[in-house]
Amino acid sequence: MSDTDTAYLSELEEDTMRRAWGDRTAEERRRIVLAAVIFGRQLEESLEQSPAPPGPEDAQRFLMSLMNAVVDEFAEREGMDRDGAASFLSDVTNRDHILEFNEVLEAYEAEDSESSLDELLRQAIEDRREKAIWSDHWSSG
Repeated sequence: MSDTDTAYLSELEEDTMRRAWGDRTAEERRRIVLAAVIFGRQLEESLEQSPAPPGPEDAQRFLMSLMNAVVDEFAEREGMDRDGAASFLSDVTNRDHILEFNEVLEAYEAEDSESSLDELLRQAIEDRREKAIWSDHWSSG
């Protein structure tokens, strides 16, 4: 685990992590944070390498390439085989936590952010219900 990942975890209160991720072990929490950091960096690098945002026809290829890079790096950093890394990352609950925490990290690292990482994660937890309502609204047509 890098110093950055450790620093992020140390900024979160136990109660916040429990509310965000349920009764996860310290190892699972660490992996969620690590995967969110890897995902964010890989996404940023992929977008920088792409001359323009991917169009609808390229979106699937872009996402598959991105996820393959995330799985490969996660497996390497965790000392896991690729299948084990893919299994952890593709678990729906883990994936949702990773993507949510990635959004929290983006907000935290924004230059104008005055909130702590813990406060931003708490806000994301509170916003889950509203996001679910809007998601249902848009997916129902």
